Amino acid sequence: MKILFTGGGSGGHVFPIVAIAREIRRIYTKKDLEFYYLGPKDEFWLIMLNQEDFKIKTIISGKIRRYFSYQNFIDILFKIPFGFLQSIFLILIIRPQLIFSKGGSGSISVTYCAKFLGIPVFLHESDIAPGLSNRVTSKWAKKIFISFPKTEYFDPAKTILVGNPIRKELLEGDKKAAGDLFDLTFQKPIILFLGGSQGAEALNDFVLNILNDFLKEFELIHVCG
Repeated sequence: MKILFTGGGSGGHVFPIVAIAREIRRIYTKKDLEFYYLGPKDEFWLIMLNQEDFKIKTIISGKIRRYFSYQNFIDILFKIPFGFLQSIFLILIIRPQLIFSKGGSGSISVTYCAKFLGIPVFLHESDIAPGLSNRVTSKWAKKIFISFPKTEYFDPAKTILVGNPIRKELLEGDKKAAGDLFDLTFQKPIILFLGGSQGAEALNDFVLNILNDFLKEFELIHVCG
């Protein structure tokens, strides 16, 4: 059983892949299970997937920007076609039974090759408004898993509401360990600021603006995207 995962390379793509892989290993006990990852190169995420016993292959990834940029010419004329050729070559070598995509610009050449080769694609969308790559892939995906009931765009006949996959240890936190890790006193209410992707900059700026005032009344944890 060979399952090929693909995604754009950010934490929002890779952490759910890790959660799904762990759950598959829990319920599928045969020893013939092999996990592969095919996507853009990112040293941090590749180290994490290595630790989860993934066999990793990387490809060149291009991005189509919906605004004028000279980088579009390089990506459309060179990076994206070359990434497609790399993907089809590696998929033919791996020969997976299915491909699971978390989206992102690094996934589109992989999922398109799957369509070309007749390999079933399963897609997960974490957001209410899907990105361009997931909107394109959804046209030939066998099933589309969504995190919110109001997720837009997809064909309802192929859509299944499953929520967002998270790693089990996130539900098994320890207050004392968290206090030691973040140097918390627990003498004030604690506020967590958590954001990433396109919303990260606005949130980061907001936290910087209110930081001095808020620290008088609260302890803050800010996950800086």
